Parts: sequence; C-alpha cells; structure tokens
Amino acid sequence: MGTCTGLSNYAYGWDRIENVLWRVYHGELDGFDANRILVMIGTNNLHLNTNEEIIEGLSLLVEAIKVRQPKAELVLMGILPRRDQESRVKKLNAGIVEIAKHQNIRYENLGPVFLLDNALINESLFSDGLHPNKAGYEEMIKVLGPLVR
Repeated sequence: MGTCTGLSNYAYGWDRIENVLWRVYHGELDGFDANRILVMIGTNNLHLNTNEEIIEGLSLLVEAIKVRQPKAELVLMGILPRRDQESRVKKLNAGIVEIAKHQNIRYENLGPVFLLDNALINESLFSDGLHPNKAGYEEMIKVLGPLVR
C-alpha cells in the first residue's frame, strides 16, 4: 500500500455526510495510507436533518474512516457558521467536540475567524452568508494552513 504524501481533496459541491460515508464505504480511502485526514462536512445537512441525525452521521463517518485508515491522524472539523444558523452551528459543534473526545481524535474549528463579537457572522467575509469570499478564505487559511502542512 502506498503512502499519501501530497494533498488530496475529496470534497464535492453539495456534499452531505451520507455522500461522504457512501464513498468511504465504496473504496475512496482504499489503496493508500494517509498521514492526516481532515473531515469537514455537515453544513449541507442543516436543511434536511436534525442535530441528532447530523451528529450520528458524523460518528458513523469517523468510525468508517478509522477502520479504513487506522494509521492516519484524523482531525474532525467544526461546521462553519452561516447566516441565520449561528446558534445551531454552535450547538452542533459542541456535539462534534464530544464525538472527537469519544473517538480520541483531534477537533479543530475554523468558525471563530468568521464571527463577530456578537456571535453573528462577519458578512464582509462571505459572498452569500454561507460561502467565504476571498477575504474569508484569507482569514481561514491562517488557521487551516498549519493543519495541512
């Protein structure tokens, strides 16, 4: 089995937890040994699923990844804040922290760079209240950069 030494991005637009879980179950992580895997998924589940369902899906995903990539450092990322969903995302991220503790993996959250002191998103960092704009990505890379090096 080869070792994955470069960066790979397995994300797709409109991805939901169940899509990633399906791909993991069907070989996406097979055939190589990853050094580190960052998992940031769930924002596209907000309009379809309850918080409990999202947490359960993330737990299943972490377990599936650990089975297929047992040597990899797994980093579970918080869901990024979005307009009119800030308090819900905060609650979900508290649940994601618990998953990380239970699974004995690292948790990181890029969300605070996008929030104002009043806990609402900084609109100047978003193109539409969901997707970061150039300034948002520049802020995000300050935290994300060290995680992917």
